[in-house]
Amino acid sequence: MQQEPFRIAQDETRAIATITLGRPEDGNKLMTHEVRGLGRAIREQGSRTDIKVVVIRAGGEHFCLGRQPDPPGQAPTTALGIRSGVTEPILDLYADVRATPVPVLAVVQGEAKGFGCAFVGQCDLAIASENAVFSMPEMDGNLPPTLAISAVLGKVPPKRLLHMVYTRDKIDAAEALKLGIVGEVVSRAALDAGVERLLSRLVDRKRSALCAVKEYMLNAAHLDAGSAARMAANILSVVLSSTEES
Repeated sequence: MQQEPFRIAQDETRAIATITLGRPEDGNKLMTHEVRGLGRAIREQGSRTDIKVVVIRAGGEHFCLGRQPDPPGQAPTTALGIRSGVTEPILDLYADVRATPVPVLAVVQGEAKGFGCAFVGQCDLAIASENAVFSMPEMDGNLPPTLAISAVLGKVPPKRLLHMVYTRDKIDAAEALKLGIVGEVVSRAALDAGVERLLSRLVDRKRSALCAVKEYMLNAAHLDAGSAARMAANILSVVLSSTEES
């Protein structure tokens, strides 16, 4: 029997929900319908008022080696079929990460390839072990990785992103840190300790403050300077006047 694609655990004491990719023997690849389910799970967990952060982890050697292709003869062939069966589930996951009120943290070891790399880039926070490797190799099969590109637009410099896409070169964790795909790199032995240190800096804050920072960061970059400033003031005033204590 095939293992479940992911499992969910809640630490109610610390207000943390952890979603662990659960097929290490297959590089934690996900079928398209499972991608959609993962997005929904992230959003549902992060929408709980007793959760302050959603952590995405992976069992085994690698974080995620990408999307599992449909079985032979089952892949959609029409434009509408491809949109509903391939592109929309992936874009829905990206949208669910953005719509999750609290920060979503990816913890990366080994390879994050294709969809796996884009998924890390879409998360709000990411910490990687120094052995992590990132790539977007879709052009090996002449597949323009436009969906993956959309997940990291505004985070990775355009020329460096194009270089990754066109050459299909792998980059190490140090380079991923420079490019903004991850926010911190630690040794493999120190990964769990690094995650705990980062989580301790999140869960000791009010949920309303965490949500406010994410909301502002997602929206302010698309506004003119004046509108971004007014939005900053409005969000801050809401948090400062909130009676929420958790």
